[in-house]
Amino acid sequence: MPEATPSEPAQHVPRSVLDTDGLPSRQAHATWQEIIVGTIYDTRLMSGADEGFRYHAQAFHLGDVVLTYYRCAAQSFDRSRARAARDGLDHLTLQICLSGRHGPRDGGSEDEAGTGDMFISDLAQRQATSASDYACLNLTIPRRLLAPMLRAPDEQNLRRIAGRQPLLALFRSHLESLYRNVPALRRAEAEAIVTPTLELAAAVLNAEVAEENAAAVRMALTGEIRRHIDARIADPGLTAESVSAAFGMSQRKLYYLFEPHGGFAHYVQAERLRRCRAELIAPGHRHESVAEIAERYGFVHRKSFIRAFRRAFEMTPREMRALAAEGRGLARPAAGERHLWHWIRDLR
Repeated sequence: MPEATPSEPAQHVPRSVLDTDGLPSRQAHATWQEIIVGTIYDTRLMSGADEGFRYHAQAFHLGDVVLTYYRCAAQSFDRSRARAARDGLDHLTLQICLSGRHGPRDGGSEDEAGTGDMFISDLAQRQATSASDYACLNLTIPRRLLAPMLRAPDEQNLRRIAGRQPLLALFRSHLESLYRNVPALRRAEAEAIVTPTLELAAAVLNAEVAEENAAAVRMALTGEIRRHIDARIADPGLTAESVSAAFGMSQRKLYYLFEPHGGFAHYVQAERLRRCRAELIAPGHRHESVAEIAERYGFVHRKSFIRAFRRAFEMTPREMRALAAEGRGLARPAAGERHLWHWIRDLR
C-alpha cells in the first residue's frame, strides 16, 4: 500500500497524501489502478510507462469541493456511460496543467491542455483522453454548485482553455496560492473560500462560451430564471407562461434568453431528466418504482419517458438503476482508510 497520511486535527482541513516512494513499480501501478484513479476511470499506461512507475497525490477536503495535486506517468483515461451510472458521480473537475499534456484522444494538438492551460472533465459524461508524464492541480466540484453559475453547464466536457487568458491566469494563481496555504487554514476559513473560488471559476468558463459582446444583464437575468425553474422543477404548473409572468416579460423574450440552452422546453425537460437520474441512483429512493419517479417530474407516458431518458443518458432507466445498485454493492473502505478518491465519490 502507498503511504497514506491521515487527516489533520479536527479544526484543520482534512488532508490525504498517497505516495508510492519505495514500492516496486508493479505494486505501485496496481495500487494506482485498483484503489486510486481506477475507482473513477479505466486507465492504461502508455508503452514503457510501467518501468519505474511512480505517482504522488495530495488532496484537501474543503467541505463541498476537493482540491488535489498529483503527478504521474503517461497513460490513457476512459470513463464510459456505464461507469458513470455505476458510481453516480455528477461533478466537474477543473484541471490546471502544471507540466506535460492532457487532452481527448480523438482531438488534435490544439485540443490538448499544456502547461498553464485548463482542461475540464464532466464526470457525468463519456470521456476518452490521454496524458503524457504530467502534473496537475485539480478542483472537483459537484454540478449542483457550479452549474447555476454557468451559461452552458452541459457543454464543458473535454474543453481546453488557454493559459494566456487573463481570467484563467488569475484563477490559476488563486488555486496555486490556496493549495500552498490551505494547510495553515482552519476548516471554517477554508470552506469560506469555496464560494468566491467557484465564482471565479464560473467567470473563466463563461468568458469562453459567451456570445461576443453579450450583455452582463442577460447572463444575470437568465441565471435568476434558471434558479426559479430549478426550484419548481417538479411543479406541473411550470410553463413558459408561468415563468414569463413571474418575471414580467413576454414569452418571446423568455424563449430568446433560453436559445443558448436549446430552448426553454429543452432546458426544463433536461433538468427533469437529470433529477430522475439522480433519484434512480440514490439509495434513499430504492423503494420507489421507475414510474413513480418519472411521474413526479411530469413524465406520465412510460414509452416517451424511456425514449427521452435513453437519448439523454444512452441507457434505459432500469439499466441506470441496476448499474447504480452494482456500484453501491462494491466494498466501502473503513473510516481510517478513506482517501482523496473516496472524498470525490462522496461529494454531492
